[in-house]
Amino acid sequence: MKNSFFYILLTAVLFTTLEPVSKLIAADVSPLAMTFIRFFIGGAMLLPFAVTKLRKNNIKLSAKDFITLALLGVLCICISMLMLQVAVLKADSPALIAIIFCSNSVFTILLATVFLKEKMTVKKALAMVLCIAGVLVLADFSSGTNVVSILLAVGAALTFSLYTVLSKKYSAKLSGVIQTGFSFFFGSLVLLVILLFTGESIFSGLTTGKTIGIMLYLGVAVTGLGYWAFFRAMEKSSATAASTAFFIKPILTPFAAFFINGIAPAPKVFAALILVVAGSVLASMPTKQMEPSEQHTQTIN
Repeated sequence: MKNSFFYILLTAVLFTTLEPVSKLIAADVSPLAMTFIRFFIGGAMLLPFAVTKLRKNNIKLSAKDFITLALLGVLCICISMLMLQVAVLKADSPALIAIIFCSNSVFTILLATVFLKEKMTVKKALAMVLCIAGVLVLADFSSGTNVVSILLAVGAALTFSLYTVLSKKYSAKLSGVIQTGFSFFFGSLVLLVILLFTGESIFSGLTTGKTIGIMLYLGVAVTGLGYWAFFRAMEKSSATAASTAFFIKPILTPFAAFFINGIAPAPKVFAALILVVAGSVLASMPTKQMEPSEQHTQTIN
């Protein structure tokens, strides 16, 4: 149990720093290049563990499996994570974006009723209301930039939830590290093609030791080590226990933004935080008579 708590806490701390740290170089490195580098490094780090898992469980991937993983990678990396990075660039506070993104469980509930034929319960409906209320509390329509960043964060949360639900529908036989490792790697390769096609320089913003160091931190620590720690937490405990890292993240993010970016959290951030965390916890709580397929939809990320 002590080991699992260490991995859960490590996951939470690393994931908490994503938005605040990436904000530091958001004006120097384009969202497209940053997302590519981050997930190419992270995917490459996870691939050896994915291959080991395949061999250990004697799983052979078919052409259909590779296509599915590639498409899931496009949805997650090229659409959801790219939107998240643009939202961080445009937002006044990275904490605002992180909290909104952590409300993605509300979309997972909705999409699971469509794609996984799960039943809508009173508990799930209440969770949705709490998460939506949290997003509305954060919404600031007095500034165009804030409106755009909020819409992008909501779009990132929505498409990430779609990625989560479709992953469970079409890649149920694959464990988390296999699915994540391959989808991250394939998604980053598609971003590379887009970068080459548009002629955008990948490394143009990495001109100082600071930007290079931060970019390596985002790729190696946040994405590679962060997801490795998450899967280790799952192995040491359970998927439900490991997912508590995503409840800890929004709680720590306002403080991380203060210490890393020097942005003091507004009172409304804490109000929204309470609503989003409460809704996310409620959404993840299993019902007394939950179907096996439903149990797999309760993790936030």
